[in-house]
Order: sequence, then C-alpha cells, then structure tokens
Amino acid sequence: MKLTNERLRQIIQEEIKSLNESLITEATRSTVAIEDKKGKVHGTYIHYDGYVSGGVGDMLSKEYKKLDKIESLLDLGAEGISSLGKSIKGGDGHSFSNKKKGETVFYGRDRDESGDMTSDFADRDAYLKSHTEDFAYLYSIKDKAWYYAESGDNEWKKL
Repeated sequence: MKLTNERLRQIIQEEIKSLNESLITEATRSTVAIEDKKGKVHGTYIHYDGYVSGGVGDMLSKEYKKLDKIESLLDLGAEGISSLGKSIKGGDGHSFSNKKKGETVFYGRDRDESGDMTSDFADRDAYLKSHTEDFAYLYSIKDKAWYYAESGDNEWKKL
C-alpha cells in the first residue's frame, strides 16, 4: 500500500487531534487570604493561573480593592475557587462547563462540589511558612494592601 501525501496529512491531523484531547491541563495553584485587624489570617484555595503577573496577582490588585468584595470572594470560595475573574456574581447559565467571560468559577456554586478548602492561621508568618501552593496572596485590612509570596519565600512582598 502506497502512502500518499494526502493520507499522511490526514494521519498527522488525527494524531494531533488525539493528543489535544488527551492533554492534561496543569494548574498554577495559589491561596488567597485576608488578615484581620488582630493579625489572624483566613484564606482559601485557587486552582488556576496563580501567577503574580498576568494571573491571580494582577486580578487581585486591579479588581479586588474593596473589602466587601474580598470578603465575598472568600465566602463564596469556601469550597475553593477554580479560576479567578473580575466578577463574582455568576448569574444565569454560568457554570464550570459554561463559564461566562470575566466571571470567577467557584467549586461550590459553579461545580456543585463540596468540601472545605479554607485555612486559618495565627498570623501572616504562620501563613507564609505553611502554604503549599505555588503562590500565596494576603490582603491586610490594617494596611489596606495586597501582599504575595512564592513557594519557598521567607518574606511577603507588596503586590
């Protein structure tokens, strides 16, 4: 059987399609937390795009400046956050499999998954030493500022 150029192209396209369908999507995990006026820290898990630049870090610094929105994010994210968007409203038709542009996807609300993905820490130093995700984010009510740390960092940096 002679292999034609057309048949070779077809085989290659089928293989590429097969590879794309079987690829595992990796995540850059992070946590987002709030530090209350007494120094206690409460946070939750974010699965996708935890990077400071172009990811969770940029989104937090640009879109999550008001305390009530940050608190709502953590409340809605008690079961964890799949991906962080500009909005936390959700709305009709919004779900994990049908994400609305710019909307945050919550494991509980949008995926019907349950489980506690929150963490509590005595203070920001305990949070810094204990987080296991690639990036940790902290909003200080007292400072009215965002901070971040990469896995293995020994200090917080201002976002």
